[in-house]
Amino acid sequence: MDSTQAANITSFAPEGETAFDLWIEKSFLDGFALAGVGYGVLLVLTWQTMHSFSNFPRGSRPWGLVGYAVMMFALATIGYGSATKINERSFVQDRNAPGGPSGFEIISFTSPVNMMGVVAYVILSWLADGLVLWRFWLVWGCSYIYTIFPALMLLGSVISSLALIVTSFQLENSFWAARSVQFGTAYWSLSISLNILLTLLIVGRILVLRKRVKGTLGAQHAQQYFSSAAMIIESASLYAVVGLIFIVTYARSSSVQNLVFPILGQVQAIAPMLILSRVAQGRAWSQSTIQATTVLSVNANGGSATNIGLGSLPSRQPGAGVDTVTGAQVSNDKQTESMHSLPYTSQV
Repeated sequence: MDSTQAANITSFAPEGETAFDLWIEKSFLDGFALAGVGYGVLLVLTWQTMHSFSNFPRGSRPWGLVGYAVMMFALATIGYGSATKINERSFVQDRNAPGGPSGFEIISFTSPVNMMGVVAYVILSWLADGLVLWRFWLVWGCSYIYTIFPALMLLGSVISSLALIVTSFQLENSFWAARSVQFGTAYWSLSISLNILLTLLIVGRILVLRKRVKGTLGAQHAQQYFSSAAMIIESASLYAVVGLIFIVTYARSSSVQNLVFPILGQVQAIAPMLILSRVAQGRAWSQSTIQATTVLSVNANGGSATNIGLGSLPSRQPGAGVDTVTGAQVSNDKQTESMHSLPYTSQV
């Protein structure tokens, strides 16, 4: 192909469409591509999580969490499948719709196929927020008092999301109508604020616990619980960051939302699936872990040593004749339990 033929390729641009119109169409298509990347990541994570859960003894397999993971993956699949069908129609079957592909994206929002995907993602967000709230409850010592305010935020998020779905079905321009934007902004603001709040509280709690036990355990042996990666995963901060970007662009009616919104639905599943993956591998924070750090904190401050809970901070490579928690003798410790004394169910 010579340079003249290559130059003529640019002449096939749609007639009557401005550069901004083309950007809108590109943003819809590129957003879908990003969602595909997110779905691929979720697919791998789900397989890894299911494989880890399958290694549990049958009698102690946490079927509730297995079902939770399956449900989240199913909802994310429905959402992505819905987006796939809408994009097929926008750019292939109905590309001559008024306004082109971007126009079809708008007018097809209330179609059954699209709304099925929206509802799936909304339910997915409920499950994701609920899982992060559960992790907060665990990390903060299983205190119901601390969870009252976050639980009310979650309830408000559920109510506003239901209002968004109802108004999106009823109003002209659906998702982008003024009232829908109000309910949508309230919904995602509550959901994302909840995640940011819980992110800060979970990370803060882990930092405090790390400070308490660092001198007793040593940083190397506590790394799986206190590393930066552990804090990021446990707090589901990935969803908080992506969600914050979306809510700003959505509230400002920025076309950048077309890039962020599709992958947001997948991130809603990826963040909790990362948590479930750690739970399945026995590396997540649990009630026993919190109890263990409390005991170690007391011992480090000169209290009498006990063996309660110390086995709940297992080393992944238990040694012979050596403390499986620290790899060495703890100053005030008399006796510790083996890693194998920790039941699988303590992680859930």
